[in-house]
Amino acid sequence: MSESFEVLVTDCQVRAGLAVARSLARRGVRVLGLCSEPGSPAFYSRILTTVLRSPSAIHEPEAFVQFTLQTIRKFRIQLAIPITDQAVLLFDQHRAGLESLTRVAMASASALRSALDKRINLDLAVKVGVPCAKQFELTSLRQIPEMIDVLGFPIVLKRPGDPVDKTLPAFSFRVLYAHNEEQLRGYVAEHCAHGQYPLFQEMATGEIHNVCCFAAQGEVLAAHEYQSIRRLEGAGVFRKIIEPSPDLLRHARSLLGALRWDGAAHLGFFVDKKRDRVWYMETNSRFWASIQGSVHAGWDFPYWVYQYFLHGQRPNPGPIEVGSLTCWHLGDLIALLNFWRGGEIPATGTTPTPAQATLQYLSGFAPNVHSDVFAWDDPVPAVVEYWKIRKRLFGMVQKKFAAVPAAARKRRSTLLNAGLEVVELNTSKQDEASAVK
Repeated sequence: MSESFEVLVTDCQVRAGLAVARSLARRGVRVLGLCSEPGSPAFYSRILTTVLRSPSAIHEPEAFVQFTLQTIRKFRIQLAIPITDQAVLLFDQHRAGLESLTRVAMASASALRSALDKRINLDLAVKVGVPCAKQFELTSLRQIPEMIDVLGFPIVLKRPGDPVDKTLPAFSFRVLYAHNEEQLRGYVAEHCAHGQYPLFQEMATGEIHNVCCFAAQGEVLAAHEYQSIRRLEGAGVFRKIIEPSPDLLRHARSLLGALRWDGAAHLGFFVDKKRDRVWYMETNSRFWASIQGSVHAGWDFPYWVYQYFLHGQRPNPGPIEVGSLTCWHLGDLIALLNFWRGGEIPATGTTPTPAQATLQYLSGFAPNVHSDVFAWDDPVPAVVEYWKIRKRLFGMVQKKFAAVPAAARKRRSTLLNAGLEVVELNTSKQDEASAVK
């Protein structure tokens, strides 16, 4: 007879999946992990004794579902925890088959539908008094002038849900920004030829605030915010746990209460710099990518999910370590290399030189900063994470230093064009120097 496990955790190839599985395993829970990427760091974990290669929930959804069902049956899984948006969607679509074999750690079908369908979710938010960006429901091209009057420019186009969700119209983009009528009509012509339209919203600006919650039957039992100190392509890579803002916590309670939500949820808001305007973004029905930061700060959301969905025990959270710092070091490094090459500044609201940005990056290795991936009792996954993208990292560094001679050549050409003579000098101590006569 095959070995049995208490919990199956999907998508251990992503940081949240690895963090959830390791958190449970450290608590003595018998965990089986699924991982869709060969060579993923999860396969090298000494804490996770069993990790199986699975089909991808994104690229092979039906095969993923069938493999998951077979694995649950074979290993007599007692609780299945979906990690990514796609896994949550597929679990919801195949809820009956899954629940005939095991317990599933996610909210009710009605709550999930009201969170996953952005139109329904935003309508609910407005109904319970949560502020949202203005929307316009386009049903005919003749309404475009009216929509422009209502929303103004830029207008944001969003798909209503994930492409894995076959109950919603599919679009090839996640979000687009139309800055004028010509661009707007071009997007509509390109993406809406089938007669179905995405969400159209006014542009909400400001800082992104994330409220991480655990709820039971709509009652929020725990909630914290995290502040993104440094970002990579908009996602926080160096973060600090903070107390939730009273207004955002109130909005989270209203939404999760209306949904009668069970389990973990991650709500996003735009907040302007003066904090006099707030716009609700979305409710994510899964663990957040930085879940390891919550665990380090003292709130073990993964274990709460295990206790609640398998044993019916509501968590009784103690105090969280406000100010706790967590870093995804690889993402932080990529953000720094992007900045070196002329990309976005990693630290929001600062204007560092490359040297200062490098010092900011090194601050992520201070003793009081926890790592998303590296752990002293399980160090190899962090090494493998770097090893997997070594060629990309080397290429980024190589391009950075290749740009320096190119800049020098450009400057020399400019000087020559100005009628100045450049004399190159060679010395024993210096391979190349230039002087202008």
